[in-house]
Amino acid sequence: MSYLIPNDYLKQIQDSNLQQLISANTNIMSAAELAAEAEAISMLTQKFDTTAEFTDTNPWDASTIYNAADRVYLDAPTYDPTQTYTTGAYTLQNAVIYMCTVNGTTGTFNAASWTVVGNQYDLYYAALPFPQFDLYATYKKGDQVCWNNSTYTCQLPTVLINHETELQVRVIQHTPATNIFPDDPASGPIYWGTGTPYTIPANTPITNTTWWTPGDNRDQQMLQKVIDIALYHLHARIAPRNIPELRITRYLGQDKDRAMGTGGILYPIYSALGWLQACARGEVTPQLPVLQPKQGSRIRYGGNVKAINSY
Repeated sequence: MSYLIPNDYLKQIQDSNLQQLISANTNIMSAAELAAEAEAISMLTQKFDTTAEFTDTNPWDASTIYNAADRVYLDAPTYDPTQTYTTGAYTLQNAVIYMCTVNGTTGTFNAASWTVVGNQYDLYYAALPFPQFDLYATYKKGDQVCWNNSTYTCQLPTVLINHETELQVRVIQHTPATNIFPDDPASGPIYWGTGTPYTIPANTPITNTTWWTPGDNRDQQMLQKVIDIALYHLHARIAPRNIPELRITRYLGQDKDRAMGTGGILYPIYSALGWLQACARGEVTPQLPVLQPKQGSRIRYGGNVKAINSY
């Protein structure tokens, strides 16, 4: 299982070249992918919720119960004319996924006995029924949110912090958040009730747009950089002293564009490592969920709360 799927690589390398790199061994590719993910996570984990982004992208299975935001892709066994198919079975024919509509289908493939589901490797993700909970949002009674695979209904509106309370806190960065996490064991039930587990029932068609959204919920820049890192390491496995210049540039950048910083080498932002460094510093904002409460901000602020005098 991996954040990446085989079709992702085709944006940056031909399949024949990729198979040469991995010696047609998918275990080698999986190891490089896991290493690339770990490298990206290590540079982002202090600020971003990497566990929410780096989830597995699995083949869709109609019999599986899925959670909100789960990501899947279409795939199925190639059609076998010697097999007898029952209604609801899935197969792959000419890069298209079909579902059987005629019980007992067998022999030469006949499109009349099947309905098209989508193309092989089409991506879908489980839709959220309500917005994701935000610790810093303002909620009113009755608002509904998703949090950790459950839905919650606001029982008490957000209480905004008044100026007198801020003065008691004294230091700005110590001002508490205005909300309580819905699953907080002590106060969560008071503010959000008990919550209702949210899952997509088994045997829900992938084409049901109430439950599934066609598309890719991964950050596309992050996806590109993880592929760049994986391909660099795959090339290093074959010929560590003769890695193609393209792979070096996309991973490390060119020598002339690297610089020394207080924490070590600063890579150019067009490279995978440079982009990850810029994300960590706050110069680039990827479409990743941030940790709640907020952490790892580059811009530091503080000082005492300013008194407001009125006469």
